Amino acid sequence: MRIGLLGGAFDPPHHGHLLVAAAVRRARNLDRVDLLVSGQSPHAQAKHNHADVTQRLAMARLAAGTQPGLGVQDLETRRPGKSYSIDTIRELRTRQPRDEFFFIVGGDMVADLPRWRSIGLLLKLVRFVPVLRPGFTMDVFEPLRAPLGDAAVDSLQRELVAMPPTEISSTAIRAAAGQGRPWRHWVPAPVADYIEAEGLYCQ
Repeated sequence: MRIGLLGGAFDPPHHGHLLVAAAVRRARNLDRVDLLVSGQSPHAQAKHNHADVTQRLAMARLAAGTQPGLGVQDLETRRPGKSYSIDTIRELRTRQPRDEFFFIVGGDMVADLPRWRSIGLLLKLVRFVPVLRPGFTMDVFEPLRAPLGDAAVDSLQRELVAMPPTEISSTAIRAAAGQGRPWRHWVPAPVADYIEAEGLYCQ
């Protein structure tokens, strides 16, 4: 199978995540895209999750159930300590040697690739599919040529999937919920119902 991996905290998952998953699935002819729910990210030391891991997994599963070709991968949530992508890909390739994996990354993560652990090996083990969100342009690739090499950057540019601008973010949803402003339209209905039932993001 050809499986996309869309990583994130999913705190909460929203329509923007689903749009990215659907666009990459079509563009790369994937059998499935899994929402790769993060454990403790090494890329955001100062960041903390507002919902706990059980709640984030539950919301990811509810979101995945609203769209065909979506799944949820909980491997990183079961790993103690910081979770590195190289360890995730190695484990998935060991467990599922017949499958081909595609790592979906936004512009912010593309810019940060030189700081990823074992990035040279990771670029050989999995195909990266960049998706440029608002605020990022093709210029994000040029600074990567020195640390990653021309071949790697050329490959990233070839794999790029264009997306229409979307301003949806989990941060904005949490803020709106906490301030009593409308937010349900940004998330799938089952996720909205779960957030309200659990009393999440209300200050």
